[in-house]
Amino acid sequence: MKRVVMTVATGSIALFVLGFVMYVVLLGGFYEAYLGSATGVMRDVPIGWAMIISQVGLASMLAFVLHLSDASSALDGLRVGGTFGLLFGVAVAFDLYAVTNWSTLPVPFVEPLVTATRLALASAAMGWVVGRGSDAPNPVGAT
Repeated sequence: MKRVVMTVATGSIALFVLGFVMYVVLLGGFYEAYLGSATGVMRDVPIGWAMIISQVGLASMLAFVLHLSDASSALDGLRVGGTFGLLFGVAVAFDLYAVTNWSTLPVPFVEPLVTATRLALASAAMGWVVGRGSDAPNPVGAT
């Protein structure tokens, strides 16, 4: 159980930091330039507690995927997280594009790559935690 908590905590922190760097620092201008016609969608200041719950939920989902794939190293995490992130990013980005006016067309083509990169890097950190100090193929499921 301790390993699961450490894995999810590592993933949550990595996702939060990577999200800030990628979405605010590096790509904030891109997303702002390609906003759709919807107004008042983005908050000036995000709700902190909701962001924390979101990152913990996503890290928990990644831990589950890493467990199912028997990932036990940073490289395993990078591979599995990147693949999952790309598929997840395609599904969410194009679904949002199809049913909202949140963004214009370039965003759903870029967003899956951003999501894949973010989830790959976070999953690499999680995979490192899973694999350190254990001979077991996948200690995420171990107590």
